[in-house]
Amino acid sequence: MGGLYRNFVKHIVYPLETMRIGSSARRHLAELEVSQFLSPERIRQLQIERLRRLLIHAYEHCPFYTERFDQHNFNPRKLQAIEDIQSLPITTKKDIQENKERMRAVNFPDEMLEPNKTGGSTGAPLYFYHDKERIFSREASTFRHNRWAGWDIGMKTAHLWGHRGDISGMKGIKAGLRNFLLERRLILDTSSITRDSLVQFKKELRKFRPDIYIAYANSVFLFARFLKETGSRDHHRPRAVITSAEVLESSQRAVIEDVFECPVFDRYGSRETSIIASECEKHTGLHICAETLLLEFIKEGRAAGPGEVGKTLITDLLNFGMPFIRYQNEDTGSTVAERCSCGRGLPLMKISGGRVTDFLMTPEGKLISGAALTIYLIANAPGVAQAQLIQENINEVTFRIVKGEMFGAATLQFFEREIPKFFGPRVKYSIEYVENIPQENSGKYRFSISKVDPREMF
Repeated sequence: MGGLYRNFVKHIVYPLETMRIGSSARRHLAELEVSQFLSPERIRQLQIERLRRLLIHAYEHCPFYTERFDQHNFNPRKLQAIEDIQSLPITTKKDIQENKERMRAVNFPDEMLEPNKTGGSTGAPLYFYHDKERIFSREASTFRHNRWAGWDIGMKTAHLWGHRGDISGMKGIKAGLRNFLLERRLILDTSSITRDSLVQFKKELRKFRPDIYIAYANSVFLFARFLKETGSRDHHRPRAVITSAEVLESSQRAVIEDVFECPVFDRYGSRETSIIASECEKHTGLHICAETLLLEFIKEGRAAGPGEVGKTLITDLLNFGMPFIRYQNEDTGSTVAERCSCGRGLPLMKISGGRVTDFLMTPEGKLISGAALTIYLIANAPGVAQAQLIQENINEVTFRIVKGEMFGAATLQFFEREIPKFFGPRVKYSIEYVENIPQENSGKYRFSISKVDPREMF
């Protein structure tokens, strides 16, 4: 019966729903399924064509880019090669924070734009827009990459997820009905974790029996370690686990694969630009979603060579509502020169720096996801330019804060109201004001640093 309903969703329910809402996701997905097997040369030509179109649009309709291009004597109509954009300056998070409205396209009315936000890997909040067509192509990219892990439309998925905004979107009668009929998702909130919640996760997964887990890397690792250390053998095993949102260490992958007896497919993405790169079944690196994004790796002001680690710059080739051009997301990575044996022409990359977060712990034994805090708590705090949380002991947390222009009494009131919702009434917090949040020696930023061993909860 499960297979019959899965096919019913794939061939009847999903197509009807895309027609109802006017979505072009199915068309984008069909195109992506074909383009992934184009030659590297043809994919690069597609990038040049889409890049030229985006740059012309940005110059004609986005005041920020009109001014920037003029300042650097850059004529987008003369673009001949991808390397030509290296004459343009990098777009930083600060640029976006200070020029959001000037970066959005004036020919896109409000009803054609979807606002979004992120806490960022450094705890620096960022607000931006996607045009609605980009929302549909982002969905298609996600579906394409999920299929590499064995998923398909109509299959059940379990999301071990820490973003409370995503989770709250599942509430209500309408959202619940849509999930039951179409999305078939089980959402497990990992923004805070206790031993009891891990036991409940195990029960819910055995009952729901999802085909695929999609999870914060640290969250599913913590769950897998719990199952291993408690000697569980009767837990549910999916076809595959897709990890995202945080850096997946090789030691974590080994535990997850051992406990769930299935492969792990790591993924690199962001709220700003959707899925950036994913592992295929060969696991030789992450395939860049090159039809929708252009990635550059820059070292000391020049393009990094294959295998040479550089700062990651991303140009979203399909977001015309608010273009991201040479956007530095503060991660680091490198290209892989070899072509994957899977037959796809999409280039490979390796990520060497990304969001690194620790779980924080409360006296009641609850673990608080650092990734959830960066996305929800700091992104919603008014006037916080950047933040880092440090836990020296189980009863105290220090917030290191870089003040933004809007920082003031409302910010402190927000902390007083929201922090106890995460940490409970017993944890004391203090605020330390700093000029900046330093990088680790690895070049990565850590949003939260805990010196309390979370294994104490077991």
